[in-house]
Amino acid sequence: MKKLIIPVLLILLIFSCKKEDEKDPAYYGQWSLVHFSKQSHTEDYSQGDIIWEFNEYDELIVTVNTDLSNSQLPITTDGIYEFVGAPDVVSFQNTQYAAEVQNDTLILSRNAAAGGPVIKLVKTSVE
Repeated sequence: MKKLIIPVLLILLIFSCKKEDEKDPAYYGQWSLVHFSKQSHTEDYSQGDIIWEFNEYDELIVTVNTDLSNSQLPITTDGIYEFVGAPDVVSFQNTQYAAEVQNDTLILSRNAAAGGPVIKLVKTSVE
C-alpha cells in the first residue's frame, strides 16, 4: 500500500502543476475597441461603440453599436468569429497580430513600424 501512495502523489502533483501553467491569456474577456490605425488612416471610437470578447472556446464575439460603413477595421459586423491565440499572439480573419496587455489596455498590432494595423481596446466590466 505504501508503495502505491508515492506514485499516486506524484501523478496528482504533475496534474496540479500542469493546470497552474495553463493560465488563460491576459486578453481573454470583454474589451471596448477605442482606436484603429493603419498607415495614415485612423479611427477613434467611444467605449461601448464596438465590443470584442475573447473567450476560452476560441471565439471572438463582436458587438457593433455604431456605423462602420466607412471603416477599415478587419471586422465590421456583429458575429462570432474564430480566433487562434497564444499568450502574446492572436490570429483572426486570416491575420496574425501581436497581443500586448498594458494595465487595462489590449494592443493588437501587425508590423506597426511599417504602418501595419494597430487596434487598441480597453477592458470593460461585465455586469
